[in-house]
Amino acid sequence: MTVERLLASIGKSTFVKYYYNFKDRSRDFCISNFEENFSEKSKSSRTGHAQMIFRNNMEKEALEIIVSSSRLVSEIIEIAKKILANEFN
Repeated sequence: MTVERLLASIGKSTFVKYYYNFKDRSRDFCISNFEENFSEKSKSSRTGHAQMIFRNNMEKEALEIIVSSSRLVSEIIEIAKKILANEFN
């Protein structure tokens, strides 16, 4: 599965908002700590797809795609830029 497809399944904003949970925490922790009112199936799917990005070492590419997105609010893009700088520089 491509990074673009995985991000579409997660939501770019969701990936950024929960980046460190998806990266560092268990699947169960991630599912139980969403603030949004997603269904359990949606929480599970988003978490699985996000953790697949990390398992396949595609997180830098995912963040670069997010930073170059023209459809996201500037706050999300700024957070993604900070994560990129902290994680990969």
